[in-house]
Amino acid sequence: MNSESIFCVRLVGVIFLLFSSVALAKSQASSSLASVSIDLSADSEVGLEIEARTPRGSWAQRGSEAAALLISVDGVYNQDLLLWAGDEFFRYRVLLGRLAAGKHNISVALNPSRSAPKTKLAEVKDLRALPFLTGTSDDDSFAIAHAPFLYARANTIDRFTDIPLLMYYEILQQPPTDKIIRYTAIFTNEDGGTQTAALMARWGRATDIEWVFELRLRDGKIVEETFQGVEHETKVFSGSRVNGSHPILATASDNNNFSDLACSAVRFAPLPSRAQLENATRESTMDPYPQAYRAMTDELTREKRIDGTRRDMNTIADPREYVYLEGSSEQIGAAIAFEVKVTGRTDTFSSDLGIDRLRIDRSGNYRTAIRLPRDVTPNMVERVTARCYATDAVVETRSCKNLRLLRVLMLGQTFVPREIPLQIQPPASLSPGDMKVFSR
Repeated sequence: MNSESIFCVRLVGVIFLLFSSVALAKSQASSSLASVSIDLSADSEVGLEIEARTPRGSWAQRGSEAAALLISVDGVYNQDLLLWAGDEFFRYRVLLGRLAAGKHNISVALNPSRSAPKTKLAEVKDLRALPFLTGTSDDDSFAIAHAPFLYARANTIDRFTDIPLLMYYEILQQPPTDKIIRYTAIFTNEDGGTQTAALMARWGRATDIEWVFELRLRDGKIVEETFQGVEHETKVFSGSRVNGSHPILATASDNNNFSDLACSAVRFAPLPSRAQLENATRESTMDPYPQAYRAMTDELTREKRIDGTRRDMNTIADPREYVYLEGSSEQIGAAIAFEVKVTGRTDTFSSDLGIDRLRIDRSGNYRTAIRLPRDVTPNMVERVTARCYATDAVVETRSCKNLRLLRVLMLGQTFVPREIPLQIQPPASLSPGDMKVFSR
């Protein structure tokens, strides 16, 4: 660790201790909302499930975004939790870290200093500790034991923007001897980086999904630790750890890249779940949590990025007015875009908005979103057309190879994804200028 890193970590340690003392004093003054005791027979990783809500809270309303909970273990600050699902009871899951064998008290209190001005009230319906055994060879236990903790980006604190909603990990085999564990966070949005309309066209969402931290294992031992640094640079992790073996990272840029210099006083630790994305998109990890789509939409609403008439590339329609297409192909000197035909209309609606750079030129599984007229329902989607286009890449042969349409879906009024059935077809390879039609 260089001298700058040491200074930063030491400085944060002082700030963090001061913040913890003040925050705990305030939470104790407002009294604990709920607590639970756990008696561990052995050292264990422990998660916490909190069913809670912010009465009259709304992530869409400035000043009423969320109440903040302060979570402590045995009287010591562990992390903050913003109740981003608003007035609805939601089961939030966080990771507390490694606790020693024996009895521990976990408490949750309102943190007034971190809560929105008009939401100085929170209700906790249920609190449940989730112990995970450690010291085993199980991949999932190992992944939980090494999941990163995230310090909030400094310019997001008390602004209720770009917070991590969910985290997942993948376990990837790297023959002949290596294994990769990759952690990815889903943020409500990004204040910098890709414009909102471009996010919908190229990624099919307005949340920000970023890989955070990666472990490389060889024969069960860690041989490399990397993270996604600013400007998407892969960097070797040389930071500190907390609550066991959990690396500390800080969100460091407006497009939610990271630093291992943990210079922030507010800490988040979503409990990661395992994702298997061989035949699915990263975006599909949001589908079990309609509240995540709502938080995405609410943040865009509050930031005035939703408008019935698209003013600029940072403005979109309500995400419930889009159809979401998931496909898979290998792009070789080519890019792909999709069109949708709906009942009662002679025109079609395209994913690229007629702009070359909004086509999908990456390979693998991907999602795009196409805006439809407001009154279109899922059963009105008649067909989807994929079109292959040449790019400026210098290659001998151009192709959108092994194209498959994986899923088509729309969001209901409560943001629950609803799949639209289309005929299953074998993979097809398209040359630039070719198209492939998928019908009901």
